[in-house]
Amino acid sequence: MGEPYSDRRYDQKDFDASSSDLFSESSSSRERDHTPAEYSGSEEADSRRFNHGRAPSYPTDKGGRRDALGILLRLAEALEMDEGGVGVGDAGAGPDSYYGGYEDEKMRQYDPDLLNSFDSNPKRHLNYAARYSRSESLVDEEDAMLSHEAQPWNADLEGGHDPFWDSEDAPPAGVVGTGEQGEVKRFKRQTRINWSGCTVMFAYFGVLCFYLYIRVSKTLDLGQYFWYGIIVLIVEIMGASTTLLYGVNLLLHPVYQPVPRDESGKPMVALAYHVRVLVPCYKESLEILARTCSAALEAVLPEGCTRSVYLCDDGGDSTKRKWVQSKAAEKGCSIYYVSGRKRSPGEMNGKSANLNNCLKMLYPGDRAVPPNELVCIFDADQVANKDFYTKTLPLFDAGDDVGMVLSPQAFYNLNQRADIFNHSNIHFWEYAQHGYDAIGFISCTGTNFLIRANAFKQAGWSPEYTLTEDYMLGMVLKQQKWHCRYVEEYLAVGEAPEQVRNCFQQRSRWCKGHFQIVLSRRYSPMTIRGLSPFMRIMYCSGVWSYIVGAVTTPLFIIIPLLTIWAGIFPIVISWWAALALTIYYIAQSLVLNYSKKWWHPEALWFANISNMILWFTYVKGAWRALTGKFGAGITFKTTIKGAGRLLDSVLGDLWMPGACFVLSLVSLIYGIKELIHGATVVTTLTISVVWIVYSMIPPYLLIHYTWIGRGTTLQFMCRVAFVLSFATSIAAMLLLWAVYPKDYDFGASTKVGLDFYESQMVGTLPPGLSNDVTSYRGDAFTYETGEALLGKGFGDVTGGWCTGDQVGCVKMTQPTAVVTAFLAWSLLAFPDGYNSGGNTAQAQAAVRWGATYLMKLWRPDTAPGVPAGAVNIIYQVGSWSLESQYWGIYEGLDATSMPRPTYNVSTALGASDLAGDMAAAFAASALVLRESDPAFAAQLTTAAVTLYQAAAQVQGSYTSGFTYSCTSYFAKNLIGAKRNQTAAELCPAPQDYEGGTALVAYNSTSFYDDLLWSSAWLWQLTGEQGYYDNGVNVYYSLHLDKEDDLDAQLITDWDNLFWASNVLLANLTSAKLPTEAGSFHQATQSFLKQWVCGSGGTVKYTNKGRAFNPHAPTIGDSLNTAFISAVYATIPSPQIGTDLQFRLNCWSRSQVRYVLGDAGRSLVSGWGKKAPTHVQDKEAACPSVGTLSKTAAVCGVQSLNSTAPNPRTLPGGVVTLAQFTDQLIDDRTLNSSRVGIMNNVGLPTTSAGLNQASGTWEQCLQGYGQFTKNRICSGSW
Repeated sequence: MGEPYSDRRYDQKDFDASSSDLFSESSSSRERDHTPAEYSGSEEADSRRFNHGRAPSYPTDKGGRRDALGILLRLAEALEMDEGGVGVGDAGAGPDSYYGGYEDEKMRQYDPDLLNSFDSNPKRHLNYAARYSRSESLVDEEDAMLSHEAQPWNADLEGGHDPFWDSEDAPPAGVVGTGEQGEVKRFKRQTRINWSGCTVMFAYFGVLCFYLYIRVSKTLDLGQYFWYGIIVLIVEIMGASTTLLYGVNLLLHPVYQPVPRDESGKPMVALAYHVRVLVPCYKESLEILARTCSAALEAVLPEGCTRSVYLCDDGGDSTKRKWVQSKAAEKGCSIYYVSGRKRSPGEMNGKSANLNNCLKMLYPGDRAVPPNELVCIFDADQVANKDFYTKTLPLFDAGDDVGMVLSPQAFYNLNQRADIFNHSNIHFWEYAQHGYDAIGFISCTGTNFLIRANAFKQAGWSPEYTLTEDYMLGMVLKQQKWHCRYVEEYLAVGEAPEQVRNCFQQRSRWCKGHFQIVLSRRYSPMTIRGLSPFMRIMYCSGVWSYIVGAVTTPLFIIIPLLTIWAGIFPIVISWWAALALTIYYIAQSLVLNYSKKWWHPEALWFANISNMILWFTYVKGAWRALTGKFGAGITFKTTIKGAGRLLDSVLGDLWMPGACFVLSLVSLIYGIKELIHGATVVTTLTISVVWIVYSMIPPYLLIHYTWIGRGTTLQFMCRVAFVLSFATSIAAMLLLWAVYPKDYDFGASTKVGLDFYESQMVGTLPPGLSNDVTSYRGDAFTYETGEALLGKGFGDVTGGWCTGDQVGCVKMTQPTAVVTAFLAWSLLAFPDGYNSGGNTAQAQAAVRWGATYLMKLWRPDTAPGVPAGAVNIIYQVGSWSLESQYWGIYEGLDATSMPRPTYNVSTALGASDLAGDMAAAFAASALVLRESDPAFAAQLTTAAVTLYQAAAQVQGSYTSGFTYSCTSYFAKNLIGAKRNQTAAELCPAPQDYEGGTALVAYNSTSFYDDLLWSSAWLWQLTGEQGYYDNGVNVYYSLHLDKEDDLDAQLITDWDNLFWASNVLLANLTSAKLPTEAGSFHQATQSFLKQWVCGSGGTVKYTNKGRAFNPHAPTIGDSLNTAFISAVYATIPSPQIGTDLQFRLNCWSRSQVRYVLGDAGRSLVSGWGKKAPTHVQDKEAACPSVGTLSKTAAVCGVQSLNSTAPNPRTLPGGVVTLAQFTDQLIDDRTLNSSRVGIMNNVGLPTTSAGLNQASGTWEQCLQGYGQFTKNRICSGSW
């Protein structure tokens, strides 16, 4: 047995410009169409009343007892009704609740007195079963077989002739002229510009162009996730297209001509219209139909017009027939009962077939009928206002080609404050249809409309070949050049569906019906003739909006979940992205929330909520349509009967929204937890957490609607959700500005790092230094010459850099050599990084400065008894004792005020570490300078060979004879570090460090690593295989045998060069000896993995991402590792894939970014926000003396202890911060504020590498999620 039309009780269009319903309901109400064997009935009707000839719908067992679940469902319904709101079958808020108490002169609500004029108020029709016994509703089978037909329209006219013409002269169906000579009065559409709408729309268009430009040019550099960004961008463009289509309706206002009125003020019409009102039904209750038919009969007609009402009953219900007969007996009631049609096999649309059965009786043949014949369609539950006809009929007088007049729909059982399915559909009725009327787009809505009979006939009557007959009817009328007018008043009231199952089924039918038309070969708006290109787009916009909704909403839900669990985000978050997204959000919100009334934004908001609830319904509908043969396989689903099956169906509808809600909730909890504990990637995680809150609102409201209540509790939660949704949107925009990752200029950080080395120069300063340096620095220690030096074979040791750190301006040779080698190495490894930043010349100058100074520090040792080839090396210039007692600038000092003693050692006593590091520095410098200065490069090459030979001749450490107190920090750390040394040998009795030596701070702990380092550089410089065979191979093995204890500490600095040597050799052997490269790659990757991933437990990470090694605790130590990591990432070898190269660059990038500002402040003096201003540098800390501060001045301890910032800004000094913390205490007296050349070398060298490396920080941020926490450590090492 079939089900009634009215059990779907909903005739408005769910309209949302931003998503799938933007235009999908622009031409359909489609809930009352029905199939031959099943009329898509509703469990609502079953659960709320008896249908004639059937038992109650709640389930019973065989004994007739009511099912417990059914009783519980009804109890829940009753409780919700008692809640005081409008729920299932509850109109507790009264008819006036539709507009929440707001009324407008133009778009008014329905007449509240209309419903109260009947015996049964809609609020009470739940009890209809008590008024009709089942026996009264039984259908007489014999009577049901009778055919109750309608008489032709002219049956009552004398001779069957119409006064307009003789039937023989009747023209074909189409526009008929009503002028004296039969001329056609053409409708002239009048419009005016909507200036506010145009402003909003054109502003949106301009912003959209800017937004797309930024998205394409600034936000898609996502590396391996580029495809993800493209997909999201395409979907965004799809969504923007629906906004543009909706915005078309905001450009123009239709101009309505005043309706002529008689002396009493009643509207007048030009023709004596006869209105044929058709009310299709199937199994609706008589109470509902009586209300609809009576209202149609009692509504006021303009003077001279008549009406006839036809109850088109496909159910053959004798009770309805008898009621019609009794009603027809009343004076002035022209009402007829039509029934008994035969249904065709495979009938697609029962409603249309029912209507057409009556229409073909009324208007037989293929000739036109007079233009005063109008057809009005009311669905079974639509109750017309008293003034329905007086407001609609006059609009036909505007032209003989006005074929249709539409009016909007209202529903008595809606609580507009809790309309989560968007039944009120303000977007459509008060904005879209308003615009359609201006542009001439016919959007039939299935009920509450009038149509000229000849237009209807020319269109082939109501389309039976589609589920959405109204959508198709509007398109056919437009094709045939008919016009439509829209009455912007609510002139009838009906009943909207409330059960979740019905709402989902209804929207699914609409979706499938649109696809059915667009995919058909015969009826598609893209193929039928007579439509302009613009109208083709408009009639296709419904399907397009469903496609957009089926794609945009799930993607909107998935994006933040992917960010949290997989760590991938579809755009590069930057300043440009924040700007573009902010203004685009504002512009789009202005379009989608463009309102004529102050309370409309909340009603418009429900359109978006509805689409986010129904997206999966659209996906299923689209899939069924697209997988069928051009929509041919689309049919209705069988009606669900019984509370148990109803419950199953509800669960079937809710599983996807429920799953989305649960997954979003779990993701939200995890995201918040990660933020509290310090996430790896704060930017996208923070935005995603807010995003999830927004996306959880629709499924929560659906769950509340289904399982908690639909009255005041839902209304309250909707109000909270409305505020929360806008609050989260604004919060997301603000977060974009607050947490987007800063974009650092690595070319600039390279330069500022090189500027630091200029600031540490002493001697006669060369020309061309940075202005930041020359503004307060001058020549210093130019007196480092003299008889004492000449007596040792040296003449001039001026130049070089102050070593810094704890020894101030004492010049230590070994750190200087390693710094020079690292600078030269970076120039060889990152030439493009230096060139693109314009820093090549400055870097080469720094290498030359260091190498020139080192060349002054060695001489052949010609002392008696010394082996041939031994050399004398000065390992220190300046007294640490004197330096530690002085706090002032160095310009203007002399040998009297600040003596500068030198300290030397002969390689004959064993100085392999010192000589080896100098040889490596010379070799690396020669490689850098041999093109720009070949003569000097040749000298460096000779020196490198000589020093390497001297280092290998007598192997040992130059500090091995140095003793210091057992209470020394350095002594304690060295106990057990050197093989074959006991604590007693390391720690003799305490003694004064007479003579000012600084070896207590720069005590070398190994030397085979230095020989390995130098042999590798000599191999690269000379290309001689002997340096590899007899150097690298030998010293690598000796180091592992004698010094491997230190390797586990993972240190790279002036004293530990084993890991740097592995990186250098991995590069050299990959090019020269590929078969030998494996061991070096393996060692390097093991080392880097422990740093990058924290494996092995040595390296730990601070909350803000600094890699901290307790054995090498300074910032400089971390930067040194970042440098060799960046170098290793450049090696073209199959042993290191592109993915590992990318990950290593990302890690190096993270460490440099940390120093430049990601720590929460800059850790580099003279750079960025909150830069250190109390660094422990005497030149910067002392006040100015003289114009250029080149006169000696003793600042004294008061300057050291002063809390005031340094009077001068030291450029590019990286503070040591040798603690496991992200917080720098900017205090000049603390060790953490020290700076030094070894601590600083990782900044310019790594910055140059990052300036050359491909990829961006935003790409690096991808992939840090719950399932990929250690993404940088995954994959092959």
